[in-house]
Amino acid sequence: MACTNLRDALVVFLLLAPLAACSEGGGEKLPVVVINLGDAGAGDGCIQPTFPPEQPDLFVLYPPRFLTDAPNGQAVVDPGDSIEAEISVNSATRKVFVELRDAWSPEFMIYSTEIDTAGNQTIPVLLLSNSQVLGRFYMKITLCGADCDEREVVFDLNPDMNSGYERTLIENGDVIRVDRTCLDFTADAGIGSGTVIIQ
Repeated sequence: MACTNLRDALVVFLLLAPLAACSEGGGEKLPVVVINLGDAGAGDGCIQPTFPPEQPDLFVLYPPRFLTDAPNGQAVVDPGDSIEAEISVNSATRKVFVELRDAWSPEFMIYSTEIDTAGNQTIPVLLLSNSQVLGRFYMKITLCGADCDEREVVFDLNPDMNSGYERTLIENGDVIRVDRTCLDFTADAGIGSGTVIIQ
């Protein structure tokens, strides 16, 4: 299965030295994780910080995906159809807020939902599309622990859709740090895609 082969091909190395370019915020420097998507040294890897386990988070090896059985992996639905997706969260996550937003105009949201979780699980998500709306959409995801006012982690476009999600840590209403991640929007055959096309 393509999913197993891709995940088996991923090699994760923890580095002890921080990478200054990883963070655009002024917060503490974190160790980084290197995700190698092919042969070592081929230049097709990705780097993101290793985030503290007490922060709500997504699993880097299991990015949020719209599900499909399409041969190319790209999720496509008709206007008005329901949209299946899944999101894998860590043990610190208790609430998940998902917004279906236009990939080219992220301020345009067509659906939102809230999900409670015990954490450390893959959550099935059912989103609804509008019969009058066409375009390419992605999931803006906000994760919280027990108290969203105390801490929330937001995954959104960065705004370049050709790179991964941008992760923003917010504590007590203040943005603490913003980091790029290796959670991408690409389509994987037999798995799904980070965007859904409504056409």
